[in-house]
Amino acid sequence: MYFDSPFRFIGTIDPEPLVQAVQSIGEPAWHEYVVRQELFQPHRHTHTIPLLFDLDGRHKNPTAWPRMADFSSVLEPAMEAIRQRNLSDVGRDGYFVRIILTRLKPGSNIQPHRDGGYSMLRSHRYHLALTTNNLVEFEIAGETQHFAAGEIWEINNREEHAVRNLSDESRIHVILDYVVPGEKIPDPEGMVVA
Repeated sequence: MYFDSPFRFIGTIDPEPLVQAVQSIGEPAWHEYVVRQELFQPHRHTHTIPLLFDLDGRHKNPTAWPRMADFSSVLEPAMEAIRQRNLSDVGRDGYFVRIILTRLKPGSNIQPHRDGGYSMLRSHRYHLALTTNNLVEFEIAGETQHFAAGEIWEINNREEHAVRNLSDESRIHVILDYVVPGEKIPDPEGMVVA
């Protein structure tokens, strides 16, 4: 979703319960779903664990994957912070349309790109950092930001953005896409309605 800055800080939660939940599923879980990194060139150095996700980019009625049940309680603090942020902004209830765990390999990057498609123009994209360090940089429209563990940031994914992991450790984020039905969004391609 487009807005008037590259990043918006939402708040901080305790990341430890989520980090422990991710560790408990083990390494093989990161290799079960490979479609996202195979189809989308900028994400070729990532691994994805879908929780609420559909490859068709749908905007309603998302598919909950089996692991969503395992993560729902530890995701709730982040989900509630996002709900509250959007209630205060527009005063309407919304829904999550996508939630994925994503891991960026050590010493690699996500190439510069802009997100497109019907739902991406109309949903808020939030990143919750779980495992990271000061050598991981998120860049949007030439502005660089480090997301510390437990921080929730909304990103302007309609601007060109990229990630650099200059460390020897994997970076793990939760990406949560949230829709506020009826919200009017001034996109560069013209006004859109969620």
